[in-house]
Amino acid sequence: MATVVLALTGFSSGHKSSGRHKSSHRDSDSGGGCSSSRQNHDSYTPRTTSTRRSSTTSSSSALQDGTALVVSCATKAIPYATVEVTNPNSRQATFEVEFAFVDAAGKSLSSQTKQISVPARGTSNVQVKASQALLAELDHCQVEPEADLVSR
Repeated sequence: MATVVLALTGFSSGHKSSGRHKSSHRDSDSGGGCSSSRQNHDSYTPRTTSTRRSSTTSSSSALQDGTALVVSCATKAIPYATVEVTNPNSRQATFEVEFAFVDAAGKSLSSQTKQISVPARGTSNVQVKASQALLAELDHCQVEPEADLVSR
């Protein structure tokens, strides 16, 4: 045991006074603890990495909602609105889009929910037809910016 203390003392500080031995021994214990922690940390690193990989894999396999944007609103000349839906996922998915024709006062004249299939990391357009009566009061078009995922 004395050999261990001397070896640890020699490693830590090289001093031979009894006060320094205790201090060195404590330093060695701290260092040993850190060393052990480092060793444990190193041994846990692959586990952490594999856990992260699992999380990444599972989160990449879980599909996310898409986004929707009004490309053009309906007019008398072109009586339909066009909405572009973007799929952020690495595989094809179907999304649901909430759309509304709105008057100048901000009142919804007509609202519809449309579903559209979008290729992986791609965009697709969906058209929403407006009646002639609706066009007479139409001021602008609105779409919910988040396209909800329908199928996986």
